[in-house]
Amino acid sequence: MANTTPEIVIEMNNDIINELNPTQEHFLKKYLLENRLTHELHLLSQPNCCQLFGPPFKYTPDQMEEYQFPLLRFFFNSFIGTFPFIVSNKAEDQLSFWQDTVQEFLESFNSKDISDSQERQDNTTKRRQINKKMLSSLLLFFNSMLITRQDLEYLHNEHLKPSETGALDKIRKKPSSLENGVSLEDFGGLDEYEKMKFTNDLNLNIVAVKHIKEQNGSGSDSAGASRWNIFKEVSRLSPYNSNPVRHNYEFVIQFTKRETDKEGTYHYTSYFIPRPYHDFKKLEHDLKKKYPGLMSTDVPKLPQKLKRDDGVLKKRDFESSQSLPRSDSFDTLENDNHDDSSFKTASSSNSTSATPEPQSLAREKLRLALRGYLNNLIKHNEIIHSDVFHHFVFNPHLQYGKLSPTEVQDYENRLQHEKAKAETQFEFQKQTANAILELGKNFDEFKQKLIMNPEALTEIFEEIGKSPKVENLSPLLKTFVEWSKLEVAATLYQVFLSVDNSSEWLSKCRKFHALFPYNIVYGILKFTNPMKMVSRIIDLLLANFPSFSLPSFGFSGSKELSDASKSTKARNLLSLMFIMLLDEDLNDFKKELKNLKEEKLSGNMKYEPFLQRIENYVNIVDDSVVEEIKEDSRDSGKDLLLTLLSTDSLEPVLNAQDQNTYNDIARSYESYEEIDDKEKLSESELYFNLKQYWLILLRKKDKDLMKQLWQEPELTKLIKKFLTIFYQPLMRVFAKCDIHLVFKDFQRFMDDLLNELTQLSEGDMYYMSPFEIFERSRAVFDRHENVLWGFIHNLYVKDDEKLFLNIIKWIEKFLFMLRIKFTDPQKVTIDLKAAMPQDVDQNILFQQLNQKISKTLQKRAILKHYLNKKAQSDEVVNTQDAIDNQWNYVNDGMLPEISGGDFGINDDDIDDFNLLHKESEANADSALDKDLHMKLSKLEKELDAFGTSEIDKFDDLLRTHLDDLLTKIQ
Repeated sequence: MANTTPEIVIEMNNDIINELNPTQEHFLKKYLLENRLTHELHLLSQPNCCQLFGPPFKYTPDQMEEYQFPLLRFFFNSFIGTFPFIVSNKAEDQLSFWQDTVQEFLESFNSKDISDSQERQDNTTKRRQINKKMLSSLLLFFNSMLITRQDLEYLHNEHLKPSETGALDKIRKKPSSLENGVSLEDFGGLDEYEKMKFTNDLNLNIVAVKHIKEQNGSGSDSAGASRWNIFKEVSRLSPYNSNPVRHNYEFVIQFTKRETDKEGTYHYTSYFIPRPYHDFKKLEHDLKKKYPGLMSTDVPKLPQKLKRDDGVLKKRDFESSQSLPRSDSFDTLENDNHDDSSFKTASSSNSTSATPEPQSLAREKLRLALRGYLNNLIKHNEIIHSDVFHHFVFNPHLQYGKLSPTEVQDYENRLQHEKAKAETQFEFQKQTANAILELGKNFDEFKQKLIMNPEALTEIFEEIGKSPKVENLSPLLKTFVEWSKLEVAATLYQVFLSVDNSSEWLSKCRKFHALFPYNIVYGILKFTNPMKMVSRIIDLLLANFPSFSLPSFGFSGSKELSDASKSTKARNLLSLMFIMLLDEDLNDFKKELKNLKEEKLSGNMKYEPFLQRIENYVNIVDDSVVEEIKEDSRDSGKDLLLTLLSTDSLEPVLNAQDQNTYNDIARSYESYEEIDDKEKLSESELYFNLKQYWLILLRKKDKDLMKQLWQEPELTKLIKKFLTIFYQPLMRVFAKCDIHLVFKDFQRFMDDLLNELTQLSEGDMYYMSPFEIFERSRAVFDRHENVLWGFIHNLYVKDDEKLFLNIIKWIEKFLFMLRIKFTDPQKVTIDLKAAMPQDVDQNILFQQLNQKISKTLQKRAILKHYLNKKAQSDEVVNTQDAIDNQWNYVNDGMLPEISGGDFGINDDDIDDFNLLHKESEANADSALDKDLHMKLSKLEKELDAFGTSEIDKFDDLLRTHLDDLLTKIQ
């Protein structure tokens, strides 16, 4: 083109752009925007990023002109800098916030080596993953707001083959009603193995609780022994402890193992083994000793015993207690002396009886919690094939193949109770689905208003100021309020009453509620200015230690505080608290690392080079070396730990003896991947110990980096300014709303809610029908809805600054930006002809563009195949999983028949956004995830090999064009 006149060049460029079809044009625009955003986000990671960005930060004009941020500056000026909480402050305060606080923090943060901190179960660094998600979010916005000449045609027409779009139908599906109920037959029986959910080919269920009548630690077989017999039957001993431990109950575990023959047919082995609670404690203790890293990071703690878990009354006694007035049957929470004992359990109400009748479903809450704990353990191959776990689940002297009649009866009672809880959840789902259907009917008209007029949100919000009571609301808002109550009530039921660890959560909440000083806080809110009070607390927490001192008369706190600040390098009370918490974790990590190094990996220093390599990898400053190692791992399909132990990119260099040791590690890894018995487990311990060492080092580094941040003055300054900027406008509104009265109403609501949950948990739910439980749970919210609505209404009325209304309008601005292309398309149209460089090779451009489109569609197909495989790998789904899936189905139908296209967002772009998040969730620990990473890495390499040289030539002219275009929009 060297000898071609400018006019001819322009005409040739126009011809190239005119030859693009809608799909090519859309993908070209999307790639150009992605490339520009990537460049701008990369500049934000520089220490002087704020100076390059320009106003409102401190900057030099020369730097700002050289490094342009057309996209990010538009987003900042349109949304971040105009957020209502920020602009409600004085102009000088806003400027000080950006220049003296945010800018100083970002410059300090970007100068640190935080980008090489690796996530525990992902092959990307934290900063890179944050940028990737940030990039995808911004790309979705700009790609939807800005259009090209044929973009509207692309948006409204089918532009891909059915086979290509069908791959994502499942993600797009939005049901509008409840499809299928959960079958209670899914619970299955003791020998219906095909209905059991297996994890690592194991199913563990605590099917019954055996009452030990003698207080001598013996099993139920000794129940008939005379209590006066001085030669009591020998106690049943723990397999880990030669000392007998007294206990009243044993939990009967059904252990079921699944094996597959050559034809692929399943064969099952099942038996029962009783274990008292102290055996569970011993199991946890020994597992912590054997696997310190795994147990401290990936396995929840053993559930504690609960005070009120003696079961429930027989039905006739329960019915008689129900005839008592409600306030007599159960204590309320109105008084200030809250204590766990203020709740009378069903079992305690007859505790004065001379011969109390045995309670039904004794230790039911602990049974469910322990079952959840066991199911967490069997997720880990290392644990289930260990000697510790084997001794716990296998003991020929304790196990048996058939339950006794008493145990069968207990099992059936507990199974019936679990079915009733599942049925109650399904009742919630049915009622929620009905509310959603009703909401859908009322939503249709609103949806049309919202599509045509983004200000419809403001109109809905303004209704709050006109309606002091729920009864006065429009059908749409009234149905929305009803749906909200059902969702919250259902969530509370599931968290506090239906899942395995629900009793533990309820107990913690009750204790917190009992200890919380409601009356003191009420008095403070009533007689003080809450804005000044919180401001003083913030000042106290964030004031630098040298600026104040405590009196020294007979009080050592000042010296202790000074010593603590020196040892931790904390600058204020808030940082001191966080640093001390971090130090606790760091000390634990140091102990675990020492234990692994001295006890597990002390083989005449033969493992020292590999431990050094792991430490060097974790502490690498050059991010390119880390990425190179990860890329080698992805390309070869090799485990990342093995890659870093053998790569030439790390020191120390391995000698011949080290190579032999590495071969041992590689063989150990192969056994680790195929753990199916104790022999394989022992062979895999070398690799597993090295992996634990690596993961703990990574966690330790994360904690160290967090500690460094808390030691920096910039973080403290940012927190203080952030709280001031965002808190003060809010408090100015709250101060006008008699917040002390609202707080008292909140206390009454919590009293009522916890009282209701306690009654249901400790008796009522065992005998009430699902519909009755549903009605009682919802009634709590019915009784308090007008109080809550009154507070919301009062906030709106007293909001003189229109803070909340401005937030709604701020949200509407997003919708408005997305809708400009329908109302004024020329305003947001990118002129690709104006951004077209002169030296583009048309053939190469089309080849690169088509290759980019092809690889994007291939990536969608790979991720879709991965998601399907992952869903199929779950195999049998238990009843609770089915209920959870049903909730997803119900809630997906909240906004029926609405798509991204209604608001100007292409469905394919939404799919790409969702799939990116699914990709980032894939951790490379499973074979399926490794296969995904390999395929995606191969795809990226193919695309890189083909290049984007001609497409990249658009960027210089596009940057200037975008700057002009977005300035006019703003």
